[in-house]
Amino acid sequence: QNRRRKDMDNKVKKVIYVFASALLSIFLYIILHEGGHMIVMLSAGATITDFSILTAHVSGVGGNYTNASDLWLHANGALLPVIVSFVYMLFYKKESRSMFYHIFSYMFCLIPVASLFAWAIIPFVYMQGNAPAGDDVTKFLYNFTHDYHPLLVSAVAVLIIAVGIILMIKKEIIKTYIVKIRK
Repeated sequence: QNRRRKDMDNKVKKVIYVFASALLSIFLYIILHEGGHMIVMLSAGATITDFSILTAHVSGVGGNYTNASDLWLHANGALLPVIVSFVYMLFYKKESRSMFYHIFSYMFCLIPVASLFAWAIIPFVYMQGNAPAGDDVTKFLYNFTHDYHPLLVSAVAVLIIAVGIILMIKKEIIKTYIVKIRK
């Protein structure tokens, strides 16, 4: 009876940790994503008029945008969270005994890497004339494809995804997550 109760408590704890980690990771991803856009807007001299985590939105007025800064504006929303997650992976401590730490680390590293799948897929859709209007990838491609082939974006996205997965494997983030969940 006691053992059964302890097992049930442990399962509930894991479910809570997974949901809490996912929510916290999504919250941080939104801050980093919109913050990535905001950094470029500020560097172009824009004034930020709205920053919302709830609606995942940042807007500003003014600024002197070049073709390069416009490209960075759309790409940096994806790149900043990826860069931060890569740095996080470098400092990951697999020896930690905290179940929450390992579950959170997995979510925090996976979400930015997984978000790059849009950057790998949308260029194919863009070439067919069906890219989602208003999407960061579509906006990026609109300027990028004046000089380069859209599938270059797909290739770079796949490369970054591969590096992220390799880092997660080498640092044993995935393995430790699975062990903690199964335990």
